[in-house]
Amino acid sequence: MGMEKRIMILQKFSSFKIVLFYTIVSAVYIFASDYFLELLIPNINLLSKLQTIKGLAFILITAILLYILVKRNIDKISSYYQEIIDIKQLSDEQSIQSKEEYISLFNHSPLPMWLFDTETLHFILVNEAACSHYGFSQEEYMSMTLKDIRPKEDILLLEEMLALSLKTNSSLSTIVRHRKKNGEIIQVKVKTCFVAFNGKKLRLASAVDITAEMNTQKKLTESNSRLQIASEIASLGYWTNDLVKSEIQWSDEMHRIFETDPKTFELTLEAIVNRFHPDERLKFNTQTFSNFDEKNIIESEQRIITDSGKIKWILERIHLIKNHNNVPIKLEGIAVDITKRKLHEQEIWESNERFKLLTKATIEAIIDWDIDSKTVFWGDGFHSLLGYDLSKTDNRLWSSNIHPEDRKKVLSDLNRALKDPTKQNFNAEFRFLKANRDVAYVQHRSVLIRDINGKVTRVLGAMIDLTDTLERMRKIEMQNKVLKDISWTQSHMARAPLANILGLINLMKDNKSLGINDENLIDYISESANKLDDIIRDIVKKSAETNNIE
Repeated sequence: MGMEKRIMILQKFSSFKIVLFYTIVSAVYIFASDYFLELLIPNINLLSKLQTIKGLAFILITAILLYILVKRNIDKISSYYQEIIDIKQLSDEQSIQSKEEYISLFNHSPLPMWLFDTETLHFILVNEAACSHYGFSQEEYMSMTLKDIRPKEDILLLEEMLALSLKTNSSLSTIVRHRKKNGEIIQVKVKTCFVAFNGKKLRLASAVDITAEMNTQKKLTESNSRLQIASEIASLGYWTNDLVKSEIQWSDEMHRIFETDPKTFELTLEAIVNRFHPDERLKFNTQTFSNFDEKNIIESEQRIITDSGKIKWILERIHLIKNHNNVPIKLEGIAVDITKRKLHEQEIWESNERFKLLTKATIEAIIDWDIDSKTVFWGDGFHSLLGYDLSKTDNRLWSSNIHPEDRKKVLSDLNRALKDPTKQNFNAEFRFLKANRDVAYVQHRSVLIRDINGKVTRVLGAMIDLTDTLERMRKIEMQNKVLKDISWTQSHMARAPLANILGLINLMKDNKSLGINDENLIDYISESANKLDDIIRDIVKKSAETNNIE
């Protein structure tokens, strides 16, 4: 029987039992003694004396009886109280031990913990984790309140939360901001509950610093958001095909690429295959996975056909997932809309084809120097004009075959033009060595293509052989010189003897009219004629020389 129950029974029945027992014994004794005395003793005087003696005996007997009953009851009460004292002492010892264990657990908890007054919000007790994590000492905490570890702008919210908790007498569990000693603001998950400590009702609070977790979550959310935006910008869709469950899932971007309605389009393999170009459908066979590489990845470019009949290109990268038995269980992949790129590639291909045809049709040696990729395209003119085998050339074909006497100046002028952002062209004339090491006089003209920062990324140039042209010009210049000499001879040298001849003839006519015959005039005319003949011969000789100029 429990101690409390036994004490209750003792309190309820011990006094009553004593009184009841005393009443019964007294009544029996009085009535029984009177009856037998009256029956046995007829003498009244003697009977009176015996009655007195009987009364004294009654007092003695009842006193002894009361002593026995009270002593017995007191002994029981004493034993009960001793048991109560022992239990209380044991309880106190357990309470002290429990308090010590609680304090030890409180102090050694890895989580920051506080005991604070619900009315004043003063800290009553703080553990080591709260000191190390927040930077405050035990002494500093004892002069602080709960408000001192909260940002000023959050104090009103703190008061409202505590008021509501006190009103409803409920615990709290929420995410709030705390302030460390160094001013750093952290995000913490706080839990509070009411506890009794040293006979006073306090509130116990514990905090978990989730700042890193929330920052990670924030970064993850931002990353997912950026990924979603990037997927939309890049037209990149994601899909999965659970081969075990025969379940296919598409991202929203996949529907945008295929121009399907997510609400109405049925994601079955047959429906998806029908969206691909007929030439691509033959590649679909979910039971064959031999085309995957050692990393279980396959990549391909394929055409799809939308409901409107539009043909689009997608780049698809598929990853095959296998179980521990090396059995395929899932396919996952991405798809990128590359229609614009394919159209651009087609335009570039057509442009390159036209460029190649142009290089074959022109008599110039075409140069296409892509600086970023460090590649050079040499036109057919380098073979047809200069004799080089284009299958055996490298990027230094042009620079290494400039005539040694011209190379330094030409390359220096080119470097200055490349570095000058205002220059859009580079033109030069120099000597160039042919494949057979003959010297050709060439004219080089090029266009410098720059990016938005003014850096040259590509050079398109053409080089023409001027050797024949310069030779023809040299011949013409020599012929012009000879013709000038002939013209001067005609205008100066030939005119003098001719004038002499004409003058002498006129003089002979005058003398004949006067009857004078001067033989010397004929000699003078002959001499001038001879001079004129020499001059004419010289002119004829020079004319012949112009025809022989090479």
